[in-house]
Amino acid sequence: MSSDLKNNLNYIVSETNCTDDKSKKEEETFKNQKNYLKYTCNALKNKRYSINTNLRIYLAIWSSLIVSYWLWEVGSILTANNNNYCLSDNVLTILLGTTTLNILGIVAIAMYDIFNGKSEDSIK
Repeated sequence: MSSDLKNNLNYIVSETNCTDDKSKKEEETFKNQKNYLKYTCNALKNKRYSINTNLRIYLAIWSSLIVSYWLWEVGSILTANNNNYCLSDNVLTILLGTTTLNILGIVAIAMYDIFNGKSEDSIK
């Protein structure tokens, strides 16, 4: 009987050691997963910043080109008005004023969300 008791006690002690080993392995696995999640999250943030930066560069170039093109067209309309178009002063004022506001409005709306900087503040 005493040997059965010893065997049972040895089994309990070995089971406790085995569970401690398991819990240490589980804790280590959890730490590794936590580090992996941090690394992945940081990698995704960096990728988003990179994409945002490229998009900002593209939109800055796009807006500069479209505004410059529009100014060129306004100049050509004004200089060629008397020879080709023969538009009255009121028509020129309304046409150039409204279309200029539309062009500048499109640029302002397109850039508002990209350049306001709030999208990066919400990332933790």
